[in-house]
Amino acid sequence: MRLAIQILAFAVDLPLQVLVVAALLRGSWRRFPMVLALSVAELVSALVQAPGALQTLAGHHPPGLSYQTLYWYGAVVEGLLLYSVIISLLYRACERLGSARSARVALILGACLVAGGALLVHYDPSQQPRAWLTPWFRDLYFACAVMDIVLWTLLLATRDRDRQLLLLSGGLGVEFAGSAIGESLRQMSIRPRSHPLALTGSVVMLAAGAFRYYAWWRALRRQPEKKASAALAPSRQHGST
Repeated sequence: MRLAIQILAFAVDLPLQVLVVAALLRGSWRRFPMVLALSVAELVSALVQAPGALQTLAGHHPPGLSYQTLYWYGAVVEGLLLYSVIISLLYRACERLGSARSARVALILGACLVAGGALLVHYDPSQQPRAWLTPWFRDLYFACAVMDIVLWTLLLATRDRDRQLLLLSGGLGVEFAGSAIGESLRQMSIRPRSHPLALTGSVVMLAAGAFRYYAWWRALRRQPEKKASAALAPSRQHGST
């Protein structure tokens, strides 16, 4: 069953990831370069890990780097890029504030302190990397969820709302919530050894991730209308009359 869920995850996620990257390359990458970096990294990671993941779940051990090694390399890169994406989206949303420069400086410093402080707390060279990477990622994702809530609140509070930022932020929020719920269900399934509960958690996480890719594709497939050209349109029509 786990193999079937993994195959379903690749079958759903890979086409959506390709659509997101294609939408970004049509021009949106200029506005959201970190989103492009994360999307490309996730797509490449999925393509590289797919054969090893499927063979490992099927009970085989392919030669070369193990699936676990590739997984942790990809997790580090994707985790840091995701953290950078949230910071970049908040950075762009801060331009609507009166004290944008001060808010951006505080954002960058606070984000660096949180990531660096969490790493210092959990880093332990005497243990396997996964032993201290797991709690560090947990803290980073929690910080991402908090920053995404701040971003969403900031965007809703503005009169002239940015639809692209709203969809990007909303997609991340759904994924964070789904990941938290799914991971909780999987943790709850450990003691009673409930396979249906564990599978339910995996499906919830799969659905949340797929929703994020779909929301991002919807946000990025169209270029935002330029306010300057929209503002000049009435004056041009008036001049022609």
